[in-house]
Amino acid sequence: MKTANMTERITFYSPGTGVVNGVPVNSKSKEEFSCWAEVPKVPLREFVNQPDKVGYRKNSPVFVIAFKQQKEIQMDWTIKWRKQDYEIISMDQDYRTKDIIQISVKVVQ
Repeated sequence: MKTANMTERITFYSPGTGVVNGVPVNSKSKEEFSCWAEVPKVPLREFVNQPDKVGYRKNSPVFVIAFKQQKEIQMDWTIKWRKQDYEIISMDQDYRTKDIIQISVKVVQ
């Protein structure tokens, strides 16, 4: 793992409940933690051969983070990156080398 490539800051949020004006609401998210992440670039072959899917990649990036984090990441959490919210689609943890976690996300509509 090259930590020098982890140049993007992402923040994880868990769903929670809150109270607004005495009324319980389920839309209140709780900030869990922030960490550095790498957002891999689109391979040149994919950019040339499938230009129609390149814009789609902006809406569903992949984040690569270090394996050891402050808390265990849950699938129902959301991620905020560059003022945009993303929901977690899948996570691939490298248990063999305990090096990285790849997180696939998509934009929250």
